[in-house]
Amino acid sequence: MKVRTPPPRRDPVTITRPDGSTFETTRTVEFAPEAVPPRDWDVISTRAAVGMVLALTAVAVAWSTWSIGSLLHGGVGFLAATVFDLSWGTALILEWKARFDPDKRFFPQSLGWGLLAVTMGAIFWNAWPDVRYGVVGAVVSGVAKILWLGIMKHIEVTLTQRDRDDLRDRTSRANVRVAFASVDRAVMRTEAHTTAVRRSLAGGRPTVLELSASDRDTDPAELASAGRQFAEQLTEPSPAQAQAHGPAQAQLSEPTAQVEELVRRLTNGEQLTKSTAAGILGVSEATAGRRLRDARNQAGGGYL
Repeated sequence: MKVRTPPPRRDPVTITRPDGSTFETTRTVEFAPEAVPPRDWDVISTRAAVGMVLALTAVAVAWSTWSIGSLLHGGVGFLAATVFDLSWGTALILEWKARFDPDKRFFPQSLGWGLLAVTMGAIFWNAWPDVRYGVVGAVVSGVAKILWLGIMKHIEVTLTQRDRDDLRDRTSRANVRVAFASVDRAVMRTEAHTTAVRRSLAGGRPTVLELSASDRDTDPAELASAGRQFAEQLTEPSPAQAQAHGPAQAQLSEPTAQVEELVRRLTNGEQLTKSTAAGILGVSEATAGRRLRDARNQAGGGYL
């Protein structure tokens, strides 16, 4: 059994001197000899075959591109000629990806043979009427591509019917999870966008729907006044706006004065409800309830 010794590794190390100062150095790490596994000639032979077929394919692609490009009068015709080779290569990749599913593998296999036939026919047509030149040219392109089909046949995975059914079931359940994840991402993106739109349209103020949803104990009569409450709220200025407009618009600070009035009454020990607050302030019970909540927060009394 063969053994090999890995090369040593040098790791950076920080050394601290007795006086507290430090300096950088390296430490050499030695490794023990390890066994070398025997060569996998199966893998080596497969790689060698793939390498040789790649070299032949490069020659065949150059030949077919030149032949089909000349048939199309050169120039842009050479770009069009690459369509055949790129299409065949794509079919080859699809065939490899479908190696576990014979049903999916059938289409790229058929497509590959069809493209090969078209390419060989175009090369023969370009050489006409020189039959020998056309046959040899078509065979050069066909041999390389047929070798690829042989390699694909070699790595093709053969499954029993039971294993195919098991794999199909596992794949189906995995696809369902992927589909659910995709739908969930789409729903979350839509909900996030809708929330952002609502906030931008509401300008940071609670909407009628949000006010109704937050007042779980609101009776139907109070819900009917939600529209009026929302209109009143939209006309309320912020404290900064009220200060900027000065005494000329002091009447717009009425909500603040109403809250201060309720705070004063609560501080004096009065027991206030929505109905009594609405009578005192002359507003709807829904608005009075909100004023009363703000007053109790300021007075330390909590929420309704």
